[in-house]
Amino acid sequence: MTHREATPYGTPGVGSLTRLMTAMILAVVSLLTACDDMRFPRDVEGTLETVLSDKEMTVAASENPPWVVFGDSGSPQGVEADLTRAFAEELGVAINWKRLGAFSALAGLETGDIDLAIGGFARKDVTTVTGAAPSFVYFEEAFVIGTRTKEDRTDSFEDQQVFVPSHLPLAALVEDEGGIPVNQWTDDLTLAAVPHWQLEVNNLAATETTLHRTEHVIAVQQGENAWLMRIEGFFRREMGTMGARLRAYAP
Repeated sequence: MTHREATPYGTPGVGSLTRLMTAMILAVVSLLTACDDMRFPRDVEGTLETVLSDKEMTVAASENPPWVVFGDSGSPQGVEADLTRAFAEELGVAINWKRLGAFSALAGLETGDIDLAIGGFARKDVTTVTGAAPSFVYFEEAFVIGTRTKEDRTDSFEDQQVFVPSHLPLAALVEDEGGIPVNQWTDDLTLAAVPHWQLEVNNLAATETTLHRTEHVIAVQQGENAWLMRIEGFFRREMGTMGARLRAYAP
């Protein structure tokens, strides 16, 4: 006769093991049943499903050339507006545009009335707004000092005039480098503060000085992870076109 080793809880048997396995299976099934949707990632508010079912997405656009530009037509143009249209076409949905200021566009995401916010936003600006979630950094923009004289790439600009476009807040940064910011691009000037993608457009060569970097993102409502991943997938495929798109809207 075969004897089973006794334990403090008695002698184990086939019935006990069966009951233990059954209890474990039931626990797993109960856990799975408690989750009404095991898909990952998922949206807390169901944005992706709503956009696809309604065949429309609401986009807040904040003017910020060349990312978002409003003309006489009222419909936004610019790099991010073009990309948003292409994304909507890929989804097969229409766009309900809302023209808003930068903060209003981001703050409006929290209520769920806005599905996507664009406006050349910097990542650091989006993360400070309650309810707004930034995408991955799809483009890093470097603001540099360029020179017309390709053989002169000095990093010293003491008392030299540097052209700064009026729409770019770079004057103080140029002064920090010892330069004198001016707002007219004349033939006798050799230095200009511009985004790195504008160097080629203006026949400039980069010096060794970078004034500032901006990590560009778009924004959605926090918690809408499936929606964000769908958008990010599209933007990742378009990253290689950013230089050409920006140059097309260069002033």
